[in-house]
Amino acid sequence: MKRRKSEIHFLQWESPTGDAVRKDTDPRSMIIDVHVHIRSKPMLARALRQAEQLDMLLCLNSINLEGSSSPNFPSREFVSRCNDQTAQVAAAHPDRVIPMWYLNPAHGQFAVDELERRVKSHRGPQGVKLWTAVKANDPRADAVFATCAAYRLPVLQHTWLEVTGNLPGETDSFDMRAAALRHPNVNFFWGHASGDVEYTVKLAGGLPNIYLDIGGCEATNGYTEMLVKYVGAEHVVQGSDGTGRSFTSQLAKVYAADISPEEKENILYKNARAAFAQQPHSQTFFA
Repeated sequence: MKRRKSEIHFLQWESPTGDAVRKDTDPRSMIIDVHVHIRSKPMLARALRQAEQLDMLLCLNSINLEGSSSPNFPSREFVSRCNDQTAQVAAAHPDRVIPMWYLNPAHGQFAVDELERRVKSHRGPQGVKLWTAVKANDPRADAVFATCAAYRLPVLQHTWLEVTGNLPGETDSFDMRAAALRHPNVNFFWGHASGDVEYTVKLAGGLPNIYLDIGGCEATNGYTEMLVKYVGAEHVVQGSDGTGRSFTSQLAKVYAADISPEEKENILYKNARAAFAQQPHSQTFFA
């Protein structure tokens, strides 16, 4: 796949040791943002323009429709309409968008059928997005995760640890660890790294099938370094929680982190690329 060379590839940053580091011009080194939402048409248009400028791939999901909020327990019709929206954008922007199919595992066989239908209609890397309807370690999600394993689809699982208590059905750090152990053949993008990084590093250790998504939250000094130190740079991925958060503020978590250039590259694109590369069409896409 040919893509134009963006100015991002010629930007330099200073490593903690003072060495200048430059991203190469290999299209396989495009930044991959695993956590981007379609919230409105104007916000999506801006995100796509910025993806061109920054030479980024957007792993795009839809958990709301134009002018609507995101229901905690979406209906079958709502899920399908959200995925219709994602499919349209992915088809219109195949060089910039990886679709992440939204599901409610409580829908049982309908959720499996919806996923099968979407996977078979898209030729290219793709994944799954789960939000708050069912916790990740709930047995009702087993059939969805079995399908993800069969198609080698990474799952972006919203994960949060709220001091005042989570929403009903909202996955927390403990649930996410249990899910990763329950489904060892599924690769999980651990959404937001649960928000509370200190809890996350204690619970994410020793799990080979998780990638901590740093999207959302503020760009706080030391958080990315903590994930790298205790879980490993090979288990951290770039995410923004766009279009609610700006790409630049979330990229700062990596570019300004006191970690090595190689660790930055792992987070920015290598880890996510590896998670998608197990799919049949991905080798051609990333070539």
